[in-house]
Amino acid sequence: MLSTEEIKKLTDYQVEVFKDVFATKDDLKEVKSTLHSLQISLDSIAKDTKDIKAKQGIGNRRIKDLEDFADEAAPKLGMKFEH
Repeated sequence: MLSTEEIKKLTDYQVEVFKDVFATKDDLKEVKSTLHSLQISLDSIAKDTKDIKAKQGIGNRRIKDLEDFADEAAPKLGMKFEH
């Protein structure tokens, strides 16, 4: 039969082994914090992407308007406009 001291040593050893295997409450808090930071970063990237696409749409529309103007103006000026 094991003595009280041997049981304590065995229990302490098992606690140390399980520390490497199982996450602690502090480990989970750190993971949660990291995930929160990543979510904020992803939200920012998504917003920036949406803004960039909107600006590209405006730019494309302006280019189209200028091309249409050039298509109409070029013949009147005796020029040929190719795009």
